[in-house]
Amino acid sequence: MEDYKNVNLPPEERARDLLQRLTLSQKIGQLMCKMFTGDPKQTLEDYPDGVGEVLSASMAQTPEDIASVNRRIIDAVMEKTGGIPPVLQAEAVSGLISPGATSFPSAIGLAATFNTPAVFEMTGIIQEQMRSVGIRRACSPVMDVARDPRWGRMGETYGEDPTLCAAMSTAFVKGLQGKELTEGVSATGKHFLGYAMGEGGYNSASNAISPRDLREAYAKPFQAAITDGDLQTVMNSYAAPDNEPVVASKSILTGLLREEMKFQGVTVSDYGSVIQLMEKRIESTREAAAARAFNAGMDIECQNPETYPCLYDAVKSGRVKEEQIDQAVLRILTLKFKMGLFENPYPHADLIPEVYRDASNEAQSIRLARESIVLLKNDGMLPLSKELDKIAVIGPRADSIRMMFGGYTAPAGLEMSMGGLLKGIGINMGGEAEEYYPNSSVKKESEQLEPMLEAMLGRITPTIFDAIAKKCPDTTVLYEKGCDIAGDDRSAFGAAIALASDSDAVIFAAGGKYGWGEPCTSGEGRDSTKIGLPGVQEELLKALCETGTPVVVVHGDTRPISSLYAKNHANAVLEAWCPGQTGGSAVADVIFGDYNPAGRLPVTALEHAGQIPMYASSKRGNLMTADQRNPGFNSFSNGIQEPLWYFGEGYSYTQFEYRDFMVDEETTAAGVIKASVTVTNTGNRPGEEVVQLYFTDEYASMLRPGLELAGFARIFIPAGESRKVMFTMRTDQTAFLDQDMRWVVEEGDITLKIAASSKDIRAERICRIKDSLVIDGTKRGFVADVDIQTV
Repeated sequence: MEDYKNVNLPPEERARDLLQRLTLSQKIGQLMCKMFTGDPKQTLEDYPDGVGEVLSASMAQTPEDIASVNRRIIDAVMEKTGGIPPVLQAEAVSGLISPGATSFPSAIGLAATFNTPAVFEMTGIIQEQMRSVGIRRACSPVMDVARDPRWGRMGETYGEDPTLCAAMSTAFVKGLQGKELTEGVSATGKHFLGYAMGEGGYNSASNAISPRDLREAYAKPFQAAITDGDLQTVMNSYAAPDNEPVVASKSILTGLLREEMKFQGVTVSDYGSVIQLMEKRIESTREAAAARAFNAGMDIECQNPETYPCLYDAVKSGRVKEEQIDQAVLRILTLKFKMGLFENPYPHADLIPEVYRDASNEAQSIRLARESIVLLKNDGMLPLSKELDKIAVIGPRADSIRMMFGGYTAPAGLEMSMGGLLKGIGINMGGEAEEYYPNSSVKKESEQLEPMLEAMLGRITPTIFDAIAKKCPDTTVLYEKGCDIAGDDRSAFGAAIALASDSDAVIFAAGGKYGWGEPCTSGEGRDSTKIGLPGVQEELLKALCETGTPVVVVHGDTRPISSLYAKNHANAVLEAWCPGQTGGSAVADVIFGDYNPAGRLPVTALEHAGQIPMYASSKRGNLMTADQRNPGFNSFSNGIQEPLWYFGEGYSYTQFEYRDFMVDEETTAAGVIKASVTVTNTGNRPGEEVVQLYFTDEYASMLRPGLELAGFARIFIPAGESRKVMFTMRTDQTAFLDQDMRWVVEEGDITLKIAASSKDIRAERICRIKDSLVIDGTKRGFVADVDIQTV
């Protein structure tokens, strides 16, 4: 028996044996991904040696049909490759993008839960659903540290803070890949690196990020997932730090990722990024683009082989060495052996009824939707009574299934397939509206979309209006749209104002529409120079508040709410993001007090775009750390600039008291710092508190943040009870890059701060680090461990 068929041998040994049996053209076939939209055999006609990866984009509408299509694709590929199975990939940042799969809140909403165990449990559900239909690699999670709300993809990220992003990313990776990769799905960390900080908030723009910040902040989530989560795959970003696109950067893909960060897995290109080297006038031919990307360290070209077929000629001409081809193919084959694909490459279709129709899936979805909601303001209006005579539900997001979902979800994908974005790859259902909202660049939503979503999701996805009406069967609950999601049409103001004037309470569902293409206000390729409420929603909000009827604002979008008027004049403000398939019910649960909110902002909510970038872990001397009330030489001529709401901020229907904050007085560079606090629920209802630990390096040899998140814990505390929260932070979590770009822990004082948000610091204690130490940055601490004890 050939060694590669011997299941008792290690995956890499099996891969080496198979590799030496392959021709050059067979090897290059393994470096290519192909999108399948039609007949599998016809799709492969131009690929005599098959492909290594597959993006299955069929229009099948049930999990069973999707599994059947995927099985046919796998058979067709293996017929070409001599039995080497492909890896099928799909997006899964908020759940598998596929009909019937469970949808969870957008990633920014997941980050707002500050609940990594719940994210871990969620990815277990995603993993089972993916495996059952034959998909073994998720193009998720998005690990970008996002600090610019103009960028349309902020909703796919875990926010602004490297530590929070690291914790969420690692939980996602561990849950998806599982204890054994043979029973798991390979996670893909993306977008490496610095993608979320394009100039001007513009998608795919170049990035002015220093090499030190690139490593200390933007690479931290990736390093944590590699070190603590055994991340198997990394996808490049469209970014260009130091004017070199990542897909073409040997210093980033090889020097940083593989040599410094010790990543040993497979790299895959973001879709079309290799051919973009020609569009950006960096390379003039497909062969040159392929050679540049491959030599930089890019293993697989996705989503179609636009340049990598030219690698055969690049090897023959000497531009690429066959030994490098061998190294990349060895990584790819090793991963396939790790995943057990040679033993069973097919969907586990027999599991579909169990993993798709398990009632616990919906329970986990609504749990996370509830936990993602952030109470930003409450003058006592909430929770709302179910005994009111009349409630007005108003706003462009109030009675829409589509707007419960963000980008990279099945509903957003359905809308995209109705338009022209996918015509080039043979997908166009038709039905997209051609008319734009007045005086805007946003297209009107197709009249066909909402009925289609109602048929698909109506049972499990009530709109906010429907969910509120269901909560209050004895109350008159009426709906008026008031205005569109974009444009300047005010013709429906009158009806909305009249309804508000005649009601006991107003629920105003406002924000943007997050997805792909012109019918959306935000999403991939849909950035904005403005971060406030789109269209005339702010005007409508003012008119509603001026009626004198109490107003609750429920905001949803890729970014947090930016409305000074809402903060100053609304009676209550809820940030609901895009909460997924159970989001309407979750919003209603919070409004009426059936669930006590405890979400926290994972990103600073700014007043206007002129404040960008403003984030909690800003360096000393930057805007967030400056004393603007005693400014000295530096000041703004238009007044003090403060965010509307701070990172980590969020409130509850109960109150919590912090006491007995204790911290180790001293430690060593190779040791740990222990901190503990007792938190008491002093209110009259049970609730959750997100306890946050921060630190400040009082003196350092390099410019450091004024505040850094060390760890956090979301804890449930019954009314009147207490919990002791105990943090253990490795001292090397304070490490940074010194003048010589070495990771170092420096001797000196560290101030530990226990907090309810980055603004609401409850107590501080100093710990002294007694010595300095140069460390291996890949093995440093990333997030403090937490234990909870009942007092």
